[in-house]
Amino acid sequence: MLLVGMIFMPETPIWLMANKREDEARRALQRLRGKRTNIDAEFVRIKENQEKNDKKEHKIQPRELLKGSVWKPLSISMGIMFFQQFTGINAMVFYTVNIFKSAGSSIDGRYATIIVGVVQLIATAFSGFFVDRYGRRILLLGSASIVSCSLAAMGSFFYIQDQWGPELATEKLGWLPLLSLIVFFIAFSGGYANVPFILMGEMFPARYRSILGPLSSSFNLCCTFIVVRSFPTMQITIGKYGAFWFFMSCTLAGIVFVYFLLPETKGKTLEDIEKIFSSKYDAAGVLKTAEMQADNSLEVKITPSTLSDDIETNKPNDGNLRHQKSKNSGSVALENGNQIATFSLKPITDSEEEDDGSLVAAPL
Repeated sequence: MLLVGMIFMPETPIWLMANKREDEARRALQRLRGKRTNIDAEFVRIKENQEKNDKKEHKIQPRELLKGSVWKPLSISMGIMFFQQFTGINAMVFYTVNIFKSAGSSIDGRYATIIVGVVQLIATAFSGFFVDRYGRRILLLGSASIVSCSLAAMGSFFYIQDQWGPELATEKLGWLPLLSLIVFFIAFSGGYANVPFILMGEMFPARYRSILGPLSSSFNLCCTFIVVRSFPTMQITIGKYGAFWFFMSCTLAGIVFVYFLLPETKGKTLEDIEKIFSSKYDAAGVLKTAEMQADNSLEVKITPSTLSDDIETNKPNDGNLRHQKSKNSGSVALENGNQIATFSLKPITDSEEEDDGSLVAAPL
């Protein structure tokens, strides 16, 4: 099925643009977005980004991966991949039959596996319609909240089983394992199943995406191996209920991680998302500091639109603007009328470009 499907899959517009096949890139983008969709604005953005990348002829150096605009989205992506796997999703998939046998459920484990698989398929198919409607953060937070409740219920069942005995627990609560797993898979499919991979394509800068994508995916597979390999050992060392409560704790930690560290990417262009992780811009995508250029005559150019709101930025006349540069501290004092503002001169380091020796003024 995958082979047949890939025959009809168009090449990505970005790859076509990078290989100077602009007409094919436009047709591919139009096909992906739909015949009635106006793609002009998006196509122009793709073309501009590619032209920007083409100017950087040098190969990617390892030290470039230490830039904030690179390691920040990579760290967030890997964190979300970690919490995705440590919900215990693959432990549930691989050991569904064993879980039902251990629970002593009256439902045959093989039939329960089929039921869970069908539910997961349907939930995953429908979840794609909610990503752009509700946003990435809300889906991850909602998914993790319900998943943690399901894991808590599953762990509670096995704890009660230890306290009451298998027969009484199964008689009273034999329905709980199947219900918990169904809710678990529905909730997981609604957020954690696909959102981490969507974010991976959105957050990574286009220039470094070919490197960061495999790194994040490889980390995800490593976490999968750890979870699947350690699940039987965890059931022995900390008990069945302890294993489920451990996954519940990891999922709750994932809620904190997403809430405080993951920015919302819904409705943002790739350029806007790159600005979020760049140290030069604030959360609104506005430059944090005023750009200054200094020449041998110590003339200073101020852009009023980029100055801090704390400084009055009336356009000065030639007669009322004076500046002084301290030889020792490397600072500049600007006088506009009766107000004096002092700035320190610091090199500008762009998230994408190397330091070109230009200066930036930061209020002292």
